[in-house]
Amino acid sequence: MSETLLSVTNLDAAVEGFQVTYDVDFAVERGKAVGYVGRNGAGKTTTFRSVMGLADILGGSIRFKGTELTDLRPEQIPKHGIGYQPEDRKLFTGMTIDENFRMPIWTLGDERGIDDEDAAVEDVYDIFEELSERRQAQVENLSGGQAKMVSIGRALALKPDLLILDEPLEGLAPIIVERLKEYIEEINDRGIAVLIAESNVQHVPEMVDELYVVERGEIFDSGDPMEVSQKRDVQELMQGSGQE
Repeated sequence: MSETLLSVTNLDAAVEGFQVTYDVDFAVERGKAVGYVGRNGAGKTTTFRSVMGLADILGGSIRFKGTELTDLRPEQIPKHGIGYQPEDRKLFTGMTIDENFRMPIWTLGDERGIDDEDAAVEDVYDIFEELSERRQAQVENLSGGQAKMVSIGRALALKPDLLILDEPLEGLAPIIVERLKEYIEEINDRGIAVLIAESNVQHVPEMVDELYVVERGEIFDSGDPMEVSQKRDVQELMQGSGQE
């Protein structure tokens, strides 16, 4: 029997006093991959920031492994097993790839039960092998694709049960997109649940078990990834010719 890892119910959230999401409902089961797609400004980032305690919650519930996250401060949420790659990456500049991977362990490793820092970091390099050869490189000198990999890898360092990825494929060359998709699929194959937001619906269906489409802060459609992505109204919406 499947286990619900993350459950978002009737979520109303705001940014700087302006309501962005309305009655959002979705769930992520343990070990599964879920896509969350919508046009720019549809409410994807606000939903993810709500899970991480970084948006103003007006109503609703966000439960993770039975714990109500809306009762917690933002710094407490990663301790429960959620890794987060924000849309803007937010790498620690002036530091190396290796130091970026180790920083979460230095701050929260004890509370996540990580007693072997080196082993945890090597697990990340085992996925992103191309970064292993550049582990002493300063992150500000990386390409866009490598920077995305470091941001995802840093979120993995604390061995999360759920990895939240906000636009991990945005702005990357097609060959890099395909490589990152393989990395994300490998992460999911290792038993880590993945929640992925993207503005391009074509990137997502083959990567996920379930797909949600969001528009104007509400769930527009959901279900089987291939079926939902091929619906005419979803395609029109994602191309900008849907609801106005």
